[in-house]
Amino acid sequence: MLVIWLAVLLVTLYFLYSYITRVKYNCPGPSNWPVFGCLFQFETNRLHFSFDRWAMKFGPIILCKIASTNVYVISSTRLIKKAFAEKEYSDVLNDRPDTFFAKYIMDDSKGVIFGNYGPTFIRLRKIMYKGLKMYGEGVEQFESIANKELDQLTKSISDLGGKDFDPKPFLSRSLANLIGILLTGSIVDESDADLIWKYNNYVNEIFDMSTDAILYAFPFLRFMPVEVGRKYRRLMEAKKELLAKFFFLHKETYVPGCERGLIDALFNLQSRETSVGDTNWLTDSQIKAFIQDIIDAGLITTRNFLLCILLVLLHHHECVDRMYEEIVEVVGLERSPSLKDRPAMPYTEALILEALRYNTHSPLGVPHGAMEDVELEEYKIPKGSMLITNMWTAHHDPAIWGDPWVFRPDHFLDDNGELLSPEHTLRQSLVTFGAGKRVCVGENLAKSRIFLYMTTLIQKFDFLLPIGGTVPSDDPHDFLPGAVLRPHDYMMRLKVR
Repeated sequence: MLVIWLAVLLVTLYFLYSYITRVKYNCPGPSNWPVFGCLFQFETNRLHFSFDRWAMKFGPIILCKIASTNVYVISSTRLIKKAFAEKEYSDVLNDRPDTFFAKYIMDDSKGVIFGNYGPTFIRLRKIMYKGLKMYGEGVEQFESIANKELDQLTKSISDLGGKDFDPKPFLSRSLANLIGILLTGSIVDESDADLIWKYNNYVNEIFDMSTDAILYAFPFLRFMPVEVGRKYRRLMEAKKELLAKFFFLHKETYVPGCERGLIDALFNLQSRETSVGDTNWLTDSQIKAFIQDIIDAGLITTRNFLLCILLVLLHHHECVDRMYEEIVEVVGLERSPSLKDRPAMPYTEALILEALRYNTHSPLGVPHGAMEDVELEEYKIPKGSMLITNMWTAHHDPAIWGDPWVFRPDHFLDDNGELLSPEHTLRQSLVTFGAGKRVCVGENLAKSRIFLYMTTLIQKFDFLLPIGGTVPSDDPHDFLPGAVLRPHDYMMRLKVR
């Protein structure tokens, strides 16, 4: 009898707590348990599925409590842009909240991606933007480096003689080389490429929002013999190895005034700042976080996207043919595609935009934090709340896209086959790289790499199914979970044209 009464009491407390929370913050959402919030209602490793289901039920803004943290999930591109790009809100909603990843992996929110908004963040962001060099002469320098790497990639694929192959290791090594050149001035050897990807894969495991939420609510679990604890310890060991190679060893061989790559440029800047007595902002910890930022954001997102789009094109060979026709018309077959060709290639641009929308391989944005109390629409968002952009739902809203689960590059083309203007509603409804002051610094770099990789591969090769004739589903619902989604491993053939 006592057990029954205790159960009744717990259920009563559960509904009472959930009701009080809803009334206090005037925002709909799933029910919450005391202490745990809605942790037990998440779909493990597929939090975007849960948010999508709740958005369909409760609307474009929902409140979930994760332990003691108020988490507001925004699932509308209109509201995402309003919250993070309009000055009335962006001045108070562009901080970073407390998360497990920021505290324990990024050393109390160091770096650009997880740094709190303020003077140090602004200075670091300018350095990163300059370091990525996607403007002026930097574009030509990047293109020259990328083309050399693509020559090596296409040669390696040609040497296969049209046999079935798994594209993942080829893309992994090629992209690791580009990151190596950016950071150190030279391509990486095989062991360093393996180290980079080991670290990246572990980041993808633990930065998944559901895993981060559990560890944030119960940080002692990082020491326990449970899976989330093992994930944390694997990542910390990989981080230690990564920084030993790309920070400590690089610093030992650093020659003042020389710049082999971005890391040396940071050391030079640090030296200049120190010489004038400014030792507080570009610390060794910030440089380490800077290196992690570049590797975290610059690799797995692009590789997994390329794996997604290659798989989609195996399912839609008519898109390959149409893109090849445009390449022949604009570029020809005698020279390599150039970033200067992009304005004259509307179908290729539309195909890339559609792949970013359809796959939404990063379904949830990096969390934002409220620096002050604010009212968004009719909802009260208190200081210290976390806000999450639910791009998965926003990019598949049938009210905007009509047929959101159909891969159709024509979504981004007008009746004359021209690319929709950036101001068009559909272009404005694509928020892959975020919005406002926290928009991804590497957006131009990512889009440029994708354009060069895709146009080069399609110019040189025809895309064919493997000998067995089957590949996995290209439906993003079926992709492997993580902070960045990717399809199941597959084989393909690339036949030299």
